[in-house]
Amino acid sequence: MPSERVLICGAGVAGSILAFWLAKHDFQVVVIERSRAEQRAGQGLEIEEPALKIVKLMGILDKLNEKKTGEMGFNLVDQQSRSYGIFEAGGISPTGALELMRGDLTEVLYKSADESPNVTFHFETTIQSLRQTQDKVIVELENRNNKTIRVEEFDFVAGADGVKSRTRQLVMGSPEKLKCLKSVGAFVAYFSIPKEDQDWPYSRLCHFINRRILWMRPIGKDAKMTSVYLIHLHDDIPTLRRANAAGDRLKQKEAFAELYSGLGWETSRVIEQMMRAENFYSDELVQVKLQKWSQHRVVLLGDAAWAPTPFTGEGNQLAIIGAWVLAQELSRNRNPVAFEKYEKRLRLYVENAQSIPLGGYAPYIFNPQTAWGIWLLRTIFILVSWTIHFFSWMNLPRMLPDKPQNEFDLEIEEVEAKMGR
Repeated sequence: MPSERVLICGAGVAGSILAFWLAKHDFQVVVIERSRAEQRAGQGLEIEEPALKIVKLMGILDKLNEKKTGEMGFNLVDQQSRSYGIFEAGGISPTGALELMRGDLTEVLYKSADESPNVTFHFETTIQSLRQTQDKVIVELENRNNKTIRVEEFDFVAGADGVKSRTRQLVMGSPEKLKCLKSVGAFVAYFSIPKEDQDWPYSRLCHFINRRILWMRPIGKDAKMTSVYLIHLHDDIPTLRRANAAGDRLKQKEAFAELYSGLGWETSRVIEQMMRAENFYSDELVQVKLQKWSQHRVVLLGDAAWAPTPFTGEGNQLAIIGAWVLAQELSRNRNPVAFEKYEKRLRLYVENAQSIPLGGYAPYIFNPQTAWGIWLLRTIFILVSWTIHFFSWMNLPRMLPDKPQNEFDLEIEEVEAKMGR
């Protein structure tokens, strides 16, 4: 009997890991991705348990360690570059022990999945239409390069194509119809600029009044670029919202330039280089909340199903774990029942992970509105930093808190442990 064919829309973290494990379970997998294969951009990501256990089973941990940014920790500074506390990597620091750029992570994952003869990747390809029968999914795929369209049949389709998922829209309807996008009141921009000496080895973050943040993060010791995050908490910025809706990158850049102009510290350098940045990305942060993650033979995962926003720190973890669970359930139930079991296992874990810390107020507490609020936050940071350094000097590291980690049963079977190797 021929193996079941699965179409995965999206070659990011969730899509590539799903392809890897489905291939191990003898599915024939086709992965489509709208961008070019060599496109590498995005923000820094961290891999922690239990997601770390999955990449270990894939046998790629050494490759990921080679791609680590090498960021040694986090440094809170003011407009004069004075430090208000350095937090070394690990523990409560925003810098994780395994910190990677999204582009480097997805490259390793894609290459690992592509090694299997059961997996085929098609870049610059999008899904144009989708029709389900009792036992098949018939899709139209378009090559964005030459505008050719081909029709193919699959047993299952998995949408791992992000917050603005085309797969979700084709199967379930528009976000407006679903009412699935929940704004968290923040606008962000990610891009890279030429590196300078002060950009290494710590990431540096500076607050400005009216809830504006500039965060600069090293990409690597020998890298020529530095990663920049602009984060602004605000319910509505009309110029940015219009630019985002139109996908007008120049207007997005101009809106952020206006927001950060004249604030001091590194803003002049950042704005100047931002206008030239080719890997600029900007959007409003939203969470995705759906009543159901599948419809018959089509299923969603990753941000397409449950985007938690960076404020939770769980997006990458959920993508990895979600792909693992979906591959497991499809291997155990090669029919749509697998999607029900996948959602049953994962739904509560995802909903807990979507919770923004401190009752949803964490972004506002850590990004104050006023100069007084910023002063207070910096004072607290320096006291915490001194306390940590004192504990370290006293050789009492076990008294220091670790990041809380959500536990999840991966249900690893002996055969799966052997498969990855």
